Amino acid sequence: MTNTTKTNTTNRNRFIDVLKGIFIIFVIVLHFGVDPGLQRTLLFPYWCVLAVPCFMFLSGYLASLSFQRKGFRTLREMYAPLDLICRLFRFVIPFTIAYFAQWIIFRLTGVYLVNIVTYGLRAFCYEYLTGGKGQGSYYFPIMIQFVILFPLIYAVIRRFRGKGLAAILLLDEAYEIIYAMMGWNPDTYRIQVFRYLFIIAAGTYFALRESEEPANTDIPVNPANPDPATPKPATTETPKYAVFLTLSLFTGTFFIWLFSYSQIQLPIPLLWTTTSAPASLFVIPILTVLIRRVHRGFAPLELLGKASFNIFLTQMIYYSYVDRVSSVIGNRVLLLPCTILICATIGILFYLLESRLTAWIISRIKKCTFTPR
Repeated sequence: MTNTTKTNTTNRNRFIDVLKGIFIIFVIVLHFGVDPGLQRTLLFPYWCVLAVPCFMFLSGYLASLSFQRKGFRTLREMYAPLDLICRLFRFVIPFTIAYFAQWIIFRLTGVYLVNIVTYGLRAFCYEYLTGGKGQGSYYFPIMIQFVILFPLIYAVIRRFRGKGLAAILLLDEAYEIIYAMMGWNPDTYRIQVFRYLFIIAAGTYFALRESEEPANTDIPVNPANPDPATPKPATTETPKYAVFLTLSLFTGTFFIWLFSYSQIQLPIPLLWTTTSAPASLFVIPILTVLIRRVHRGFAPLELLGKASFNIFLTQMIYYSYVDRVSSVIGNRVLLLPCTILICATIGILFYLLESRLTAWIISRIKKCTFTPR
């Protein structure tokens, strides 16, 4: 969920916000706890389960467009302290508000959360940095890592294009296999962005292709150095990219079927199989085609998309109390649309207030910062 504040919307593809709005609904539905058998019947592994990988693809895509719009060509520019702080604050501010709201609500209602008096400041900070409590609490630490790591991903894809994407896929899979074989803590795995490296890189690669930016032969660290890149038409990669998209669709489809529907047991050491890089291959061609071909908006879903991060934070808190809501409504069939409505409504209100605060804080930071001569 790419947090959205007031930004320049010129030439913005409104359908991207529509997609984000759809995917945040998927997240709420997935966390609702639908019966596993019904999930398989409704093909959840092919759409609902892949909501977060879809968000990561869009995060890589949108961050790449932002870098291109700002004219970033060097790692020094990409890691400029002011710009990096502003990017981090777009996630830190809404999460901090949600976390302390969660802490206060949990304390008042007797739901467990780290007590700073009993466990100390260190435990309190640890829980904050690991995303707090609730469904999908891993997302905040992953997005903080994304902001910090993304310039390196962008630099690799910008320089090596398809070869860089292949290398990141191998790195992603190596990480998955080594992590599982070493038997490391699954709770640590869930909050690490490395499991989404490939899908982020895929979004980055698609953005660079769309902009038809020529491939670089070097990414200089010193912005004073000229870029020695030789222009290379993006169209020369089109047949290869079409083959990649086709193989990606069929490979992803088969992998999801293999682990979600077949009885075949393969000794492949992956922790979160259904959202791993091989499963994510399924959504890459679908998102690529949709973003390229569809540019129409739909206001209600666009608003959900812009507020998607705030809605995500809201559902984290809500699902700690869903049993109390269920006791009032009773019928789970009615509970699901009520859950979507509650999370979406509160999340949108949260977004409308928080986005103004975040924009104000960032503007103040920029005003208080001077540019060296």
